[in-house]
Amino acid sequence: MKFLDINDFSRRDGDSLLFDEVLDLSGSDPVFSEARICGKLRNVVGVMTFRATVTGLCSAVCDRCLEPALLPLEVELNTVLTLESSEDDSVTVEGGKINLDKTVYDALLLALPFKILCKEDCLGLCPSCGKNLNDGDYGCSN
Repeated sequence: MKFLDINDFSRRDGDSLLFDEVLDLSGSDPVFSEARICGKLRNVVGVMTFRATVTGLCSAVCDRCLEPALLPLEVELNTVLTLESSEDDSVTVEGGKINLDKTVYDALLLALPFKILCKEDCLGLCPSCGKNLNDGDYGCSN
């Protein structure tokens, strides 16, 4: 697990910290592989702000045709932090450290669409025989 320690940072007024981390989430959930979080932590008059972009890929199954689908996901996080919590539930602070693995995982989970499609114009399955309609004309008589 990767953590971003904010204990010392909280005492440095006017400071900022850039971060850019690549994480392997496959141990937490096999639908996610490599993900990235990059952003900036700022301390202005004792108020710590956290801004980051989370990107990753999700391996899923298309809801229409049941074929594999690879979804690119991107999430913007912007929150105020304390040493024990954040205003945004998707940013996990534990004992003065931001748990980057959990933060990235939670952000990507929240970014998943309700309906997963392999492509925007997926035709789905034939309601009569179950053949994948994306494969072209197959001669089903029903």
